[in-house]
Amino acid sequence: MTTAEAIDPAPEVLDLEERNWLPRHCRGDARAFGKLLNAYRTLVFTFLQRYGVTRDQRDDLFQEVFLKIHLAASSYRPSKPLRPWIVTIVLNTVRNARRKQGRERWLAARAAQMRPDCAPPSDRVVNDRDTVEWLEGRIGELPAVQREVLVLSTLKGLRLQDIAAVMQMPENTIKTHLRRARVKLAGQLALRVSGEVTQ
Repeated sequence: MTTAEAIDPAPEVLDLEERNWLPRHCRGDARAFGKLLNAYRTLVFTFLQRYGVTRDQRDDLFQEVFLKIHLAASSYRPSKPLRPWIVTIVLNTVRNARRKQGRERWLAARAAQMRPDCAPPSDRVVNDRDTVEWLEGRIGELPAVQREVLVLSTLKGLRLQDIAAVMQMPENTIKTHLRRARVKLAGQLALRVSGEVTQ
């Protein structure tokens, strides 16, 4: 499989059409899985990047995710949205890899790639390499559930209700974890910018 880094962003697809890809794949339609791969490879690769998967592990996990999708295709129900189902597989794959690679530094998100509503208030601070590395460290120290919700929220197009489906939690609980993560990071960054905290 070609690395996702060398692939153009996936085209937009109709939700109703994409729900039929896996059933068609199970019936032997050779083109259906290719359509799914084209549509979701950018999302999968972006998640791996933002969750801090190292470059040398990224391609292997990328391929592992789509192999798992292929193997689990018959369990997908077209009455449910495809995106949360796929993101659940991605999240579980990354969690398993984290357990196997306990010594690796798994970062929750790349501060420079965060959406504006998650980003630190000063462009000067964001662009400062030391601050970016410091912020990555703080994200990595968040409780696991806050870290996962924050990473999922940075994926383009992934709504809170989709995150709730993936995490199997009420949407209000997801909002609470996301708010707590952002407030904690903003508070720590404010202290750093003010000079009260340097480490």
